[in-house]
Amino acid sequence: MSGGYRVPAVVSAAKILRELRRASRPMTQAELVRATGLSKSSMHNLLSTLEGEGLVSRDDRSREYRLGPALIVLGAAASGQARLIDLASERLAPLAGERQISFAIAQPLGSSEVVIVERFYPPTGVHVGIRIGSTFGLYDGALGKCLLAGLPEDALADRLAAKPIPAHTERTLTEPGELLAEVARVRESGWAASEQELNENNAVAAPLRGRNGGIELILLALGFAEELGGEEIGRTGELLAAIAEEIRVGAGLVAEGDEDEATATAGVG
Repeated sequence: MSGGYRVPAVVSAAKILRELRRASRPMTQAELVRATGLSKSSMHNLLSTLEGEGLVSRDDRSREYRLGPALIVLGAAASGQARLIDLASERLAPLAGERQISFAIAQPLGSSEVVIVERFYPPTGVHVGIRIGSTFGLYDGALGKCLLAGLPEDALADRLAAKPIPAHTERTLTEPGELLAEVARVRESGWAASEQELNENNAVAAPLRGRNGGIELILLALGFAEELGGEEIGRTGELLAAIAEEIRVGAGLVAEGDEDEATATAGVG
């Protein structure tokens, strides 16, 4: 969680929702004031807003509030995301031991950043590490290339033209034309690679897309240049792309009309 500024009204609204969940019963406005420490006027305004958004509902007879129906939709979306992470974890965890390299799962934070939410290391030997909670942006190796490939064409052009691309190492691609060529390759193949472009190690990543084509997760492999290099990069990329597609099909994220094509490409050995 970010340690930056938090909007007081949002914090207060979260207090109300958490209190209603904790109580496990409808509560009056007065009860919520006592439980949260908020003023009567603030509570009234917040409850009116939350009710208007469907986040709480009010019984006109008892004047009691309970969690609203809109939270069911939000909860279902969060549950679906957790299920995707579980499915990806089931596939990647054993690969760390089989391939003797590290694997991780990244979750998008908007369209220009991802956060590492899970990781898997080989049970023995020295391996490349990655911290859960670390974030990566558009110009950060294989993960960044996946993010760039997920942008619409106009947004991609704007991003690449906005400012100089930072060079993390001497092998970082800093020319917009080079990155555009990489984006085209990622879109065609379904995976991205970084050969010592972010640091001294290599990485391969494959996006897992949702029904609308947006990136739900990114599957990531990490290794030293001598163990994840050459032909092994392509083999790992194809494997991750196949796993991503298999999960996508299994989770029902394939849009109507694409089922047959996706099923034909989703098998993983």
